[in-house]
Amino acid sequence: MQKRPKVFILILHWQNYDVTRKCLSSLKKIKYPDYEVIVLDNASTNESAKRLKQEFPEFLFFFNKKNNGYGAGMNPGIEYSLNNGAEYIFLLNNDVIVTSENFIEKLVFLMDGKKEIGICGPRLLFENGKYQRSYRSVFLSLALGFYSSQKVVSFFRKVLSLPDKGNISHKVDWLNAVALFIRADVFRKIGRMDECFFLGAEDVDLSMRAKKNGWETWYCAESELVHLSFVSHENNDGVGYDKYWVESTILFLKKYYPLYLVFIVKFLMFFGLALRGIQWMLLSLFNNTYLKRAKRFFTIGYLSLVMWPKCTDKI
Repeated sequence: MQKRPKVFILILHWQNYDVTRKCLSSLKKIKYPDYEVIVLDNASTNESAKRLKQEFPEFLFFFNKKNNGYGAGMNPGIEYSLNNGAEYIFLLNNDVIVTSENFIEKLVFLMDGKKEIGICGPRLLFENGKYQRSYRSVFLSLALGFYSSQKVVSFFRKVLSLPDKGNISHKVDWLNAVALFIRADVFRKIGRMDECFFLGAEDVDLSMRAKKNGWETWYCAESELVHLSFVSHENNDGVGYDKYWVESTILFLKKYYPLYLVFIVKFLMFFGLALRGIQWMLLSLFNNTYLKRAKRFFTIGYLSLVMWPKCTDKI
């Protein structure tokens, strides 16, 4: 039997015992012959990680002393994987459920067949089986994605008889960090995750750095996972999460684009978010439950206008 590439699956855990437990239990479905699982606890303040370690002794657990964000939390696992023969490193959210025993095989098959691919990601589904878009074809959609509605996009796709690329494996600009299957040589060439990004934009940054070093990012439609969608953040304060997103987005813009474009995009972010806030405020006249949503958009819009985060590149 032909030897298969060594795969390390890295899962970042923080606080949420039930969600991570469900994810780890589902990994037992995997039939791929050569993989290891590393669970990285990002300084949880409860006993959840210790409980998980007792329940899943077959997995390796790392305990980060401080929560410095997603990239900093993953980097010890990436370093360990590279030092222990990794050929592929799979960064996986703890709110992902494995439903197919051969989803890794399909990712490996695509990347083994196309050596130019540095990063790829599977097709994601909601828990009810509906398709969940996980890729973007333009880097700036990180900042301006809220201008488009998935329902509107789907409508025009049907009207214009455009193919649904969610069913086709193809090259993209970037993938959502929910599930990133990465060739280990990418990390060996470009370095580890940039720890400037606490939460958000680390996935876009990774694809941008890979692209600048000759690697492509692909969406793999043949491989599927279920994503519970943001339940991993359910213990976080909503405004706090939004603050991280705005901060990381502006850091990404400053890192790769000229200053004048950063200011233009910041204004567009503010304008678009304010419009969304006005939309929900008008709807709240008929249903006051929408008022909280309106306030959230106004808050994010304000943050996008006034924030100017600084960070020395740590990679």
